[in-house]
Amino acid sequence: MIESLQEIFSMVCAQNSAHTWAPGGELLPLCQRCTGFYTGAALALALLLVFRPKPDGRFRRLHLALVLAMTPFGFHLVPQEELLRTVSGYWFGFGVVGLLWLLPARRFFPRLKTSGVLLPLCWGAPGLVLLPVMASRGGHAAALLLSWLAAAGWLGLAGLVLANTAVACSWCLRAPRLAREG
Repeated sequence: MIESLQEIFSMVCAQNSAHTWAPGGELLPLCQRCTGFYTGAALALALLLVFRPKPDGRFRRLHLALVLAMTPFGFHLVPQEELLRTVSGYWFGFGVVGLLWLLPARRFFPRLKTSGVLLPLCWGAPGLVLLPVMASRGGHAAALLLSWLAAAGWLGLAGLVLANTAVACSWCLRAPRLAREG
């Protein structure tokens, strides 16, 4: 199973074995940063779908800050070990999903709740602790769970990209009609 995911993830991850978690001696199909990124994306999307926060200004600023915070880590401007690579990827996943949530949220979930600024901070913290523990000390079951969470995150991101594309296309199709009516 993990071998199949390794082949799939080889298209989006360098899979450097020196930077890959090996719970129970089994290499994950992704490097440490990508493991954090895709599992963070899976958790973020699940939280957004359950709590459906309204993407207000604070929500947008927080998720943009999470994405921008990746800059020093992604460009290797600071020394990094496995925990920092995983944690930076995890928060980056939250940030990317939050920003990709902006357009589809209003279109597909008309009754959004109030601000969700604390959502990634409060609900994301347990995953932030469990992810490195599972990755460093877990066994075969942890390897499978993390691999499946990463796959779910990848699929969730793909779904959000498609949802954003659908919203953008609907705007493009409506624009000529609105121009004629206006």
